Amino acid sequence: MAEPERPTALEPKDLVELVRSPEAPRELRTFAARGLLPLEPDDRMRALLAVAEDPDAEIGLVAQETFRQVPPDEVARFLDDAEPTETELDVVSRHSDDHAVLERVVRNREASEQTLLRLASIVTGAPQEALIVNQVRLLRRPALIDALLENPGLTADGRRRLMELREEFFEKEERRREQERLRLEEEERRARQEAAGIVFEEGEESATADREAGAEPAEGEAADDDYSTANLAQVFKRISHMTVKEKLGLAQRGSKEERRILIADANKIVSMAVIHNESLTPAEVESFCAMRHIAVEIFHEIASTREWIKRPKIQLALIGNPSVPLSITLPLVKFLGMRDLRNISRDRNLPEGVRVTARKILLEKRG
Repeated sequence: MAEPERPTALEPKDLVELVRSPEAPRELRTFAARGLLPLEPDDRMRALLAVAEDPDAEIGLVAQETFRQVPPDEVARFLDDAEPTETELDVVSRHSDDHAVLERVVRNREASEQTLLRLASIVTGAPQEALIVNQVRLLRRPALIDALLENPGLTADGRRRLMELREEFFEKEERRREQERLRLEEEERRARQEAAGIVFEEGEESATADREAGAEPAEGEAADDDYSTANLAQVFKRISHMTVKEKLGLAQRGSKEERRILIADANKIVSMAVIHNESLTPAEVESFCAMRHIAVEIFHEIASTREWIKRPKIQLALIGNPSVPLSITLPLVKFLGMRDLRNISRDRNLPEGVRVTARKILLEKRG
């Protein structure tokens, strides 16, 4: 069979859009499936993904085979830099089993709920961990918790954290609503009795009063939101009286002072919500990296976030914190400059492994 004639040159955007079109010629889709279109790498990848599930099964199979031959690092770079669409993320998630690639799909805010639900039920390793640690997303989409719990490859630690999350934010809330329903029924019963002239026994009235006194405060009660002149100690005191649910809400909308307090909260759900706050600045992240009393999971989340870990100040703050695991700090030492390497190699507060590695790299750079 003769080789199909190569398509004439078009603008890259026009050519990709043509490939995506239902009216795209079969010859064009075939070239896209083979990765042979005259396009830049990102646009060639977009065209390939557009035909990976082509209605023509032959073209789809060719595209899938071509995609399998693309190095995972190249796919990961595309996901990091090319702003993939929801559909492209879904196609990648269906035809890649590389953990680094799937982790990027999970972390991408454009990933659809359907994509995440499917991955939640099957992924293991880093992609599964990325799903579990994003507790804000889990609370917004409870079905993800169910999908993860049904995953046969779910780790014991992951199951424990998910069960704690479900208990704290769904089962407790359900019990609270049931208690509130019973309280309202009791008030209605009393009102009917009073209207009928029935007098309460003193013991019953006292017990009812005790129940009402122990009721949880109504959701939404909060102090004044103007924190600009608040003393840090006052903010800390107010936060210390909040429920976990109130802290979670504050972690997503609060001020820098509040985030700095909440990042060290004993409940990891709260501290993780701070890390996923869209208003978080690199300067704040740098200050978190220097803290010695926050959960190790926070350091891992920072280190796995590309836009943060590539910043030299954040790298140095992590390396200079003896509470950060060596699995995070040792790979970062090689990025330090001569002055920082010298200081790190002499810092007796740091683990021996960090100082030895800094000293070795320093000698190599001098040589």
